[in-house]
Amino acid sequence: MSDEDFSRKSIPWLRAGFDLEGYVGALAAWLVGILLGIVWSPLFWIGFLAAIVILFATRTAERTPPEAENLITAPTDGLVVSVGGATPPDELRLEGAGWTRVRISVGPTKTNGIHAPMDGAIDHVILETGDPAAFAAMKPDRPGLTVAFVSLESGSRSVGMRLATGGLGPRLEIANEAGDAVRLGRNIGTLRLGGWCDLYVPASVEVLPQPGQTLICSETVIGRFGSAAADLFESEETEEAPTPAPEPEEAAPEPEPIEAELVIDEEDELTLEELAGEDAASDKDEDEDVSEMFARLRKEAKKIQDDE
Repeated sequence: MSDEDFSRKSIPWLRAGFDLEGYVGALAAWLVGILLGIVWSPLFWIGFLAAIVILFATRTAERTPPEAENLITAPTDGLVVSVGGATPPDELRLEGAGWTRVRISVGPTKTNGIHAPMDGAIDHVILETGDPAAFAAMKPDRPGLTVAFVSLESGSRSVGMRLATGGLGPRLEIANEAGDAVRLGRNIGTLRLGGWCDLYVPASVEVLPQPGQTLICSETVIGRFGSAAADLFESEETEEAPTPAPEPEEAAPEPEPIEAELVIDEEDELTLEELAGEDAASDKDEDEDVSEMFARLRKEAKKIQDDE
């Protein structure tokens, strides 16, 4: 996607123009008209109309494709005529039975670029020259039209295009060859003065545009790969993250020892004091008994001395 800031442009919508050959061809046709007008004035309009046709045939425009993976975008400007299942032409060499055809009508005033509808490589190109009698491509299957078959692939993904226009003049050109790698939205050819584009995509792709909607080449999203069963499994394998290894469980912390506190209520304290008092009294009584015993022994010893 372009990083250009269009807010600084005075006319940001002006992104279209003409090829150099368009300017040269229109100028040459206009000069021829002037010369014819000198001979006979009504002949001037022949050259003038030829100059207008040449400008329309060489009209170009800048395109900015979206940035996303597996997208399918519109290969040309135009109007969606129909969307439905169809069998691709044998020239496209598309394998498989399920395909959806998006038929696009390209008006003569639309830009002439053909852009790659997907990232990948061009598988093959087939160009069939038309009949000059078939100037206008009013119907896509009209005999004598100039037709090109272009297939693109990227791995298991592929799309095909059938391009058709009038047979008079260099109306349809493919600039790339088989094997060329292309990016999404890259210009790969030219479709001048309108025509038809049949885009074939796998049936598993959900087509977003509906009949009647206008497409802008390389910018309007047609659909996206990835809805098929195989693609879903592939995306699940690539996107599934590896299961992280279970973390080792932390050992339960050992319970902290709880210091037991001796709680003595008031009644217990009184009881202890009383017991302490009783013990002191008993000790006092014992002391008194011992002193009396010694006193009595002294008296008896003194008495014995006196008798002797």
